[in-house]
Amino acid sequence: MRKNQRVAEMAEEVLKRQATERVERTGEPLVDAFEVVLDTEAGRQLQELRDGAHSEERAQEWQQNIRRERIEERRTEGGDR
Repeated sequence: MRKNQRVAEMAEEVLKRQATERVERTGEPLVDAFEVVLDTEAGRQLQELRDGAHSEERAQEWQQNIRRERIEERRTEGGDR
């Protein structure tokens, strides 16, 4: 992750890297490999990040917010037991 990189850019880089790795393994065209990657659960999640509400946020800030939210969720779940 680069400094000041947006969530959309980070997600797009991961999708491209996965597609490129698939091309190297299978020899299929990049366009086809990209479509296959997008058709996976991980690919759909990355596409949602790339195109979703958080796409313009700085990736580093978004990741920190996600961590805080998960910690808070664990605290809340732990208190309910």
